[in-house]
Amino acid sequence: MVQRIKKWLVTFAQTTPFLLSNTVIVIPYLLFLGLNDGKSWLTILPFTLFYTLRMTGIFLIRSIRLGLDSYTLLIGALLMGGVGAFAGILGVYYFPFFYLSGSLLGLSASWLVPTNRTVNLHEKNLGFTNMTRKKMPFALFLLILLLVVMEWSGTRKLLAAFGLYTLFYIMAYHTVTHYPRYSIDFKQMNAKVIAYKELVLFLLFFLLLFLLRNARLLANIQLLDWAIYGFFVLFLGAVFYLGRGKKHWKLPSWLNVLTFLNGMLGNFVLLFGALYLGSLYGTEALTRYLYLPYLAGMILSMLLGNRMLQRFSPNAVPVLLGGLAFSLFVLLFPQSFVFGLFLLSFWQSLTSSWLNQRYAQDPSLPVDQRVIAKFTTQNKGSVTHQFVMMAFLVIMTNLFDRPLNILLQLSGKGPLSTLDLHVLNDVKWLNCGILIVGVIVAYALWKKASSNRGSGETIRIDDDSSI
Repeated sequence: MVQRIKKWLVTFAQTTPFLLSNTVIVIPYLLFLGLNDGKSWLTILPFTLFYTLRMTGIFLIRSIRLGLDSYTLLIGALLMGGVGAFAGILGVYYFPFFYLSGSLLGLSASWLVPTNRTVNLHEKNLGFTNMTRKKMPFALFLLILLLVVMEWSGTRKLLAAFGLYTLFYIMAYHTVTHYPRYSIDFKQMNAKVIAYKELVLFLLFFLLLFLLRNARLLANIQLLDWAIYGFFVLFLGAVFYLGRGKKHWKLPSWLNVLTFLNGMLGNFVLLFGALYLGSLYGTEALTRYLYLPYLAGMILSMLLGNRMLQRFSPNAVPVLLGGLAFSLFVLLFPQSFVFGLFLLSFWQSLTSSWLNQRYAQDPSLPVDQRVIAKFTTQNKGSVTHQFVMMAFLVIMTNLFDRPLNILLQLSGKGPLSTLDLHVLNDVKWLNCGILIVGVIVAYALWKKASSNRGSGETIRIDDDSSI
């Protein structure tokens, strides 16, 4: 009996790397967002730090090269996340601990997902798979427990959620440090090489996102102007740089565009979904109306998606793009918005999984940097969509002659007028429109590349349960 209980506990622990990598983006996001009172920057700073570092931390990996492999970075992400989650518990009693919690969980969320995926691929190629389908019921049990806690409110919710996350991080660290194929060699950390391009990108994105999120949550128009104009200048510089450097790209244009678009779509699901549903139902309902459809789509893509794509291989790209376009079309109708989020989550998660495998098989990139390169491009798309969405909000509020402090109300902080709902719906149409254009561009580039090769892109599709 004791041995059986011990075996169950070990199995629960072995599911936590998978569980964390699929929830660490959303759970802390909702927890820190709930701390905001909309009045003081001190209450929104934990959320701003988490969100900004979550979005830009991947550039920090690429900028400071310490000879660390993905396994070592994964260990670092788990240690930072564990300390960050425990700091969240302390923050209930002394609020400044939330600043440390937001920073560490943000970096953990940024590093954990790509490094966990890279390590899993490496282990699988050497004959070891940690997360199998037999363990899925154990992961679902822990996930349901976490969702029940997220439906609570107040101090009780914060203590229970951060407490569970601390436990998950401890179990994940124990699991990963017992992987058979890896060991940490700190002797490899000798030469420090700074990649200045990525470092500058990290600093600029961090600054602009920090300004934007503070402006967004405090309805500070001056900060909003600085953030949007600053990003516009950065965007023009990036277009000029990419135009000159395109001939040196190692990956085809359609793949870069699809990866960038996938990041924009992920940001749309979480950021615009939170904005839209929070405005209609209040932020306390986001777990029910946003996270559950998002999670359901993601889980279904893990269970059924790859088997479905195997039937269409080697022409999976048109299927993925068609699914994304249809999901965006469904989102245009208010009555089906939640169902559209479910569909978009399914196709965006499936696209992300397919891209992971596409990058992992690309010989033009270093083995340990392939998935990280994918997430770097994907996060650039996420950051770009963040500024595009805010620009649309500013434009539409001006067109409807509404005060810009409506941006504070569009967070579930107050009742919306009919005119304000029109603003929100028009911004939704603009968002879906530009994303559909992105789908069309990605398809056109893929079609052109396929015609030049004379055949479609052939990717080995593994039946993998990890996104």
